[in-house]
Amino acid sequence: MITAKDLQLILQKPLHFLLKIEVLKDDGKTILDTLKGVVIGGTASIDSASSVRRTFSASLVPTLYDRNDTKITEEGLVWLNKELRIYACIMDIRTGTYTYYPLGHYIYTSSSGSYDAATNQLTITCSDYMSKLDGSKNGQIGALVTKIPAYEENTETGAVIKRNIIREAMIAVLKQSGGIAHYMVDDMGEYKALPQNNDNWKSYREQNPLWNAIPYDLEFSSGCTVLSILEKLRDLYPNYEMFFDEYNVFTCRMIPSCYKDDIIFSNEFLQKIYISEDTNIDMAAVRNICEVWGKVIEADFYTEQCSCQNNVYHCSINGYEEAYYNGDTVAVKIPSANAANPKLNINQLGAVNILDENTDAPVAANVLEKDVVFVFKIKSKRANGQTTYNAYLLGHWQAHGMNVLTDGTVGRDYTFHDGTVCPQYSKKYFQKKYNCESVELEIIPNSPFTVQKLGEILDVKTGSDYDHITSDSLALSLAKWENWKSARLTDSITLTTNLVPFFDVHLKILYQSSHSDIPEQYIIKSVNHDFGTWTSTLSLMKFYPLYNDVIKEIGTHRVLSEYKHGTLNKYAHYKLTEFIGGDPH
Repeated sequence: MITAKDLQLILQKPLHFLLKIEVLKDDGKTILDTLKGVVIGGTASIDSASSVRRTFSASLVPTLYDRNDTKITEEGLVWLNKELRIYACIMDIRTGTYTYYPLGHYIYTSSSGSYDAATNQLTITCSDYMSKLDGSKNGQIGALVTKIPAYEENTETGAVIKRNIIREAMIAVLKQSGGIAHYMVDDMGEYKALPQNNDNWKSYREQNPLWNAIPYDLEFSSGCTVLSILEKLRDLYPNYEMFFDEYNVFTCRMIPSCYKDDIIFSNEFLQKIYISEDTNIDMAAVRNICEVWGKVIEADFYTEQCSCQNNVYHCSINGYEEAYYNGDTVAVKIPSANAANPKLNINQLGAVNILDENTDAPVAANVLEKDVVFVFKIKSKRANGQTTYNAYLLGHWQAHGMNVLTDGTVGRDYTFHDGTVCPQYSKKYFQKKYNCESVELEIIPNSPFTVQKLGEILDVKTGSDYDHITSDSLALSLAKWENWKSARLTDSITLTTNLVPFFDVHLKILYQSSHSDIPEQYIIKSVNHDFGTWTSTLSLMKFYPLYNDVIKEIGTHRVLSEYKHGTLNKYAHYKLTEFIGGDPH
């Protein structure tokens, strides 16, 4: 917890710093000694985008008395089985006492260290504990095949007796394969089942008992690392991060959105410790349209024998089972457009609701087009002791979605080669031009990167991980996230200040840059401390406070099949796209 006293220490003049480097046994607890000497340079970094979040390097000149301890030998303090706990210390000039701020818990990496006898200089390089899990220092798995099953079954009957939970599997891997005893692992699973995202999360969990279950068997070949297994479990649902904190506690949690977070460092404070800034916009990376092509869906069943009566689509499918079955994918050629809240009835098994795969809401009117083939996925839901079924709309044969960054205005009428006329930059304009029905306009009037200001700069995402996207709505969500990255993460500032040892990533600050008339909100994405100049350099991502009234996402990130869904529309801004009941164009 950062206090007013901490801030007052940083504002002292002059500032007196020192580094304390404790050397520990490989139990991570027992202190052997401290590395003594004069620090002549070094850095400590914190990077929110890296699995190895914290790294440290330093050069120091040991005193004559301590020279033997700092030799790189098995008996010395710089050796493979030693660990480091490092503090930046600031002296209170009024009392002469030091306050110690933890910079992290580290292990020597493969480069360990070097000692130059001519200059009497010791150089050490180390990383946080993730290096013990990623193969850099340790962490490889030697079994021929490592398997984490989705469930356990009765060996005699084959019946499922236990579903394996993502969080429990992660903790087991941490403890058994990684040897990690201290951890904080949050619940992982469907978005709507998490209390920070849904006020009715308890009810949702009751209705969807598999919300946090491993959806399919996970297999890993010999030579894989503990980290690769943990990442596979983490990535079953998007928007989670893993790292070791400054106290060496393994943490897995949702990436903070910072929308409701307090401002930790004020503009007044930052201006007092300011040294320099560098505004950086990566022009080559800026995009304002993202088009996502997902998986080509291979349906289990297909039919063109379908009629529509009272908004219920009655279809006949040869070979379909005598009851609905969880996980079936059914392709149906739609005979006529739907009204709101349509239903599907296969082989007279009973009408089931047609729901949106991403939002879990009934499909709106005119989503299902006449003479177009749509794919549905049958899914079961448990409520009040009863099992019910719904048909989730996956979309067309191939999942397809597009997100457009716009200021909300439209241009003159645009005429296409086939004679179609519609206002430029309207929703229908993008649907027609890119042959994509699932288009969402992201309206941010003050963004410098809108299509109105820069023209259309397209970013197409296809193949690889995008092949896991199984519906149009999920493709739309991922397009939103990708567009958010390419049109916001590129808007950044590098700020250098006096060294502040308690800077950390994912903190919100208020800062007035040299090219702005007012203070604006930023999020710290990375930190680099320099112990030669005793400065801190921050990489800041601009935060748009106008849009921090975010509508809670009502969608589901259910993964009950062989696929994983890469949707991250937690980052969606307050949408202004629905002007009056929808797109006016």
